Amino acid sequence: MKNFDYLPKLHNCQLIIAREIKRICDENNIKYFIIAGTLLGAIRHGGFIPWDDDMDIGMLREDYEKFINIAKTDLGEDFFLQTPETDYNYGLTFAKILLKGTVLVEETTASNNAQKGIFVDIFPFDVAPESESDRESHNKKTYFYKRLLLAKLNYNIAGKREYVKRMIYFILKIMSKFFSREKLEKKLDDEITRYNSQKTDDIVNIGGAYGYKKETIKASWVRKTVEIPFEDMTIAAPIDYIKYLETFYGDYMTPPPEDKRYNRHSIKELDFGKYAD
Repeated sequence: MKNFDYLPKLHNCQLIIAREIKRICDENNIKYFIIAGTLLGAIRHGGFIPWDDDMDIGMLREDYEKFINIAKTDLGEDFFLQTPETDYNYGLTFAKILLKGTVLVEETTASNNAQKGIFVDIFPFDVAPESESDRESHNKKTYFYKRLLLAKLNYNIAGKREYVKRMIYFILKIMSKFFSREKLEKKLDDEITRYNSQKTDDIVNIGGAYGYKKETIKASWVRKTVEIPFEDMTIAAPIDYIKYLETFYGDYMTPPPEDKRYNRHSIKELDFGKYAD
């Protein structure tokens, strides 16, 4: 089992960010909901999974765009809204709220020039097409443009030892030179939102870490929310959080054995700044 001594301080910083996100959403009637390991932690542990190192929030696309527009001017001075619009070197498909005065550098972001700090992720959910063939196309195209943009912006998506991945990354780097950052971003955004005019109950988190199929859920699970305890605050969870958790984790109330407890982020540098004490 890894040393997780740094996690309580990290979690405290993420809670500071989460309270600010919640404030903006509550004051402006913006619906949001915790997802993935954050939701699992809330239900199974009453807060963070003890070995988890991030916090994930989801929003339907309409609420996401509303949040971004309001946060540009209403976000507190201790926070930074990170999107491709506010940070030219940022290449992800979702927003981050960073805590100013902190540093968090991951292996994948060490060579990229975007701003870095302790963060909470905010993921937009978009409509997934109805047919399996369209879903396969949607998945492949968004994945390709995501990787191309990340390669152009010098994210380390290749790893150190995997020869095939490094070769693919090298090819993507060459291909990315034929596109401007703006053109790649537009192609990616257009592809992500391509099906948003369709009337279907299936939505997908394109920026999620679990792959297209698992990240596709029912909009009816999240259109309504319920307030649940999370550490020393309450936070919004999907109304059908049980269906969500069963889809993602199966027997979600049984923790993994100790040798399977790990977090997703390979942190290379971490500085809590004034939040260290």
